[in-house]
Amino acid sequence: MKQKTSESLLKTIFQYASDAIVILDENGVIAGANPSMERLTGYCTDELIQKVNLCDICHGMNKCADFTACINCFTTLESISSFEIRLLHKNGHIFSAAASTTRLPQHVGAFLIVVLRDMSEHNKQEQKHVQKKMANYMIQAQEEERKRVSRELHDGVGQTIYSMIVGLNIIEQMELEDDLKGHFQLVRDMAVQALDEVRHIAVDLRPSSLDDWGLVPALRSYIKQFERTYGIVTNLSVVGQERRYGSSIETALYRICQEAMINAAKYANTDTLEIRFEEKDQLLYLVVTDLGRGFNLEKIEVLGTGLGLYGMRERAKLIGGTLDITSRADCGTTIRVYVPLDKEEERAYDHSCSNS
Repeated sequence: MKQKTSESLLKTIFQYASDAIVILDENGVIAGANPSMERLTGYCTDELIQKVNLCDICHGMNKCADFTACINCFTTLESISSFEIRLLHKNGHIFSAAASTTRLPQHVGAFLIVVLRDMSEHNKQEQKHVQKKMANYMIQAQEEERKRVSRELHDGVGQTIYSMIVGLNIIEQMELEDDLKGHFQLVRDMAVQALDEVRHIAVDLRPSSLDDWGLVPALRSYIKQFERTYGIVTNLSVVGQERRYGSSIETALYRICQEAMINAAKYANTDTLEIRFEEKDQLLYLVVTDLGRGFNLEKIEVLGTGLGLYGMRERAKLIGGTLDITSRADCGTTIRVYVPLDKEEERAYDHSCSNS
């Protein structure tokens, strides 16, 4: 009675197991398969049992040249605890599956039990994770290169030009003919203009205030330069206490705000900008608003021309945030960024700042 109960339980487990289970005979022919195998491969059990050799739908083991080439096939081995194979679905596409095998004793037929689990979704998530890490690495590398070039411009080229200006000022104080003195003054003015341009480029590449003082002071400094360049009155309101955040958060929000401001200057036809920055309930809010001409967001995204908008969204994603854009013709544009703060990360960052 107990044996019948046990057999019934095993059959029930075989039928309802979420993983696909395949029983192979000594030739690799499928001798049994559970319903999960149907869901995994698209073949019904009647199409599989005694009609399909596993080799017919197997495209080898992943990450192993020998097995991919069907050398030392896993079906010839006693058992393997964990590996990954590629299988052919009935609809024609090849997908990855996690597998493990167990060889039954000889006296019960030496069947090979293969347990399979679909890895497609797992691999997609892993690929997204890798892509996110790569994108984050590329942005960090870009920012580091920007910082290096900015400092070289400021400390190298900038200081050299400044020394030239000092030398020209000294020469200008000498007794020179009026024509010659006018020539030196012209050259000095050109050097002053070149120094301003170098400093402007250095700040655009990577403002030192962002690293030294943080996000809000860097935004204030950039707003002054922005107003001089574009003549757009920009109001920054900061709600709550100003403090430092992680470098990745500060950099991303600074670049998003910078991109939003430049886009407004280029396309919005506006004379004012409103920027609001707030920390509330472990969330950072950055809102950039203009009352300009606005645009059709769907049309821009369909045409694929909104590369700046795409870059802002990607930067927000990389710090775990979201970016929303609302815009209507003749009603302006509002860009909102929401970034959740990780308590442990922020405590660690605050602690490192207090120790420095």
